[in-house]
Amino acid sequence: MIKGFIYKVLPMQIPSFWETIKFCCVQADEVESKDLQPYFNELLHSLLNEKSQCFVKLGDDKTLLALSVTRILIDKITGQKSLFIQILYSWKRFEDKEWQEGFNFIKEFAEHEQCKYIYFEPRNPRIWEMAEFLGCQESNRKFIFNIGGV
Repeated sequence: MIKGFIYKVLPMQIPSFWETIKFCCVQADEVESKDLQPYFNELLHSLLNEKSQCFVKLGDDKTLLALSVTRILIDKITGQKSLFIQILYSWKRFEDKEWQEGFNFIKEFAEHEQCKYIYFEPRNPRIWEMAEFLGCQESNRKFIFNIGGV
């Protein structure tokens, strides 16, 4: 069992984690290379202004085990808040109990922020399995047709 603690990275700490955050984004968010610079510019601005949140899980020996980036979004029609998990990346394979503990932490944060929903759009089948294990329901699927270009 992997032990450790989850911490929220404060805006003033973001520069220390920035290269690691960028690495996780490239691995987990699958942004096209031509779009990386504007993506990173927007994300950095969002993290520094607390529009996005970064959470890290550190092991007992202070090694970085996982990183998550979230955003609190407000529906323009209903005014309801939702917590969007933008990035979820881990360097270790977690057991179900550890996924549950991490999700409970995110859930408590969302409740504190008065969010009605937590959602994410994973492409990784392992995350789909964990979502079902955690009691999440599939909401919709997104299909894209490329009209032109690369």
